[in-house]
Amino acid sequence: MEKLLIMAYMGTGKTELENKYDNVIDFDFQDYKYIYDESIRHLPLEQRKGSTNLRTENPSYPKNFLTDAVQLLNEGKIVVSPFIDHVFRAYDSSDIKFQIENLRIILVCPTRDNFDEYVERFKQRGNSDEFIARREKEFSSLVDLFEQADNYEKIIMKPGQYLSEALEEYGINLNSKSSILKN
Repeated sequence: MEKLLIMAYMGTGKTELENKYDNVIDFDFQDYKYIYDESIRHLPLEQRKGSTNLRTENPSYPKNFLTDAVQLLNEGKIVVSPFIDHVFRAYDSSDIKFQIENLRIILVCPTRDNFDEYVERFKQRGNSDEFIARREKEFSSLVDLFEQADNYEKIIMKPGQYLSEALEEYGINLNSKSSILKN
């Protein structure tokens, strides 16, 4: 059975993908990499993401993250993680490719000239100005990393496209969640 790990840029629609499809897990690193101050733990993840002064590094990261990713992949889930430098490097430097038989890893990234569209997506989902500024600062180097990652399958996001469309176009089979009709 083929297993699938997708690393997709922020704002491409990873959470929406999990909401729409049974076999997809939006597997974010935030709660593995950081220990959040009690004053913000109750906030939705998108709002916590910019709070760098209210979090500390978790010494168990990335081992804790990779352990759970392997478990989810072995359960047959499509694991969708953010394509960001430290997440990519955690997966890339691990032996995950050797731990999991029939593992495909796909990187998903927008084009270098399409960052403004993602800024609007970040704002719509409630990300802080600090979060957006960090994404803007790292975007060019992340696209460089994407372009140089030769040992991976890659999908380049088209303007206006979301992850579900890009994956379906690429031939990835997603199992829609069944809807319950109410009378």
